[in-house]
Amino acid sequence: MLASVGAWKKAEYALERAEAQWGREGRRRLESCLLLEENSLTTRESAVNTLPLVLTRNLEAVALVSDPLHLRRAYYLFRRHYRRHPVVVHPVPVPGIIRHYWRNRRYFWLAKMLCREAAAWLKVLAPRPGRRSSV
Repeated sequence: MLASVGAWKKAEYALERAEAQWGREGRRRLESCLLLEENSLTTRESAVNTLPLVLTRNLEAVALVSDPLHLRRAYYLFRRHYRRHPVVVHPVPVPGIIRHYWRNRRYFWLAKMLCREAAAWLKVLAPRPGRRSSV
């Protein structure tokens, strides 16, 4: 599967974290099952675009890896999209991004990230015309 430079950088970051936490064997095992999906521009699109990849490989479970702030919304969206399929989604938080911004006094970036995530939740939960209310 071809991937963009950005997708490969994210994959390499995940592999480095796996190696740091679980050693070379952990990295090798993750490398063998890592799927790169690079066509999505939003988290919802990512859920939609990864489902065919998961189903064609007959996977029963997937790990959803992200920073803790974003992971809650991503997990919500993936579960919502995957609910009609026999695939279990396991959220796996990668700590450090928020801490990194705080320690390096990148307060603007941290505030931007928090505002972006809050706005994204509003978009996810806001009622849309023609959509049944889940309440």
